[in-house]
Amino acid sequence: MQFLATIVTGPQHSIFGAYSIPPFRFQPRNRSMDWRRMSVLDVNRVIQELDVATLQENLTDITFCTLDGEVYSHCSQPLDQALVNVLRLAQLTIEYLMHFQDFLMTRVTLLQLYLQASLRQQSQSQQELDSQAEELRRLREETHQQLPDDQRLAAASPMVRWPELLYVPSV
Repeated sequence: MQFLATIVTGPQHSIFGAYSIPPFRFQPRNRSMDWRRMSVLDVNRVIQELDVATLQENLTDITFCTLDGEVYSHCSQPLDQALVNVLRLAQLTIEYLMHFQDFLMTRVTLLQLYLQASLRQQSQSQQELDSQAEELRRLREETHQQLPDDQRLAAASPMVRWPELLYVPSV
């Protein structure tokens, strides 16, 4: 988690640019768990089939259920406190990850919009550049046609040097 915190609060060149994660606060646990539904859930099938839809269906209930006063159904005894602590930590971790996921999804949407705008601007700039290149080509042709024959020949082949007259002082 230290790595994640470094990226999020890092310098301007981090993957998030100048953006920061919105404030985070843990929400109250006020849902009750549907233990019957949980008892018939085939976790091995979820794993084997990579059933992300089932995970999503149960995510909110698991994350925000209250564990206070829960009783183990077979012997009417309260849940072991160590187990309750592990489940609560898992809930808090899930909640934080959900918050961060929302932030990332929002950021991706904004970046997609920025990309689309940049691509439109690039297309417009390319059209302007093409137009200017065509105008330059047309002006060069016009200028070339207006030159006298010997200048046209010199402009067409810059490697040909016309003889220069040398000044030779008389003795």
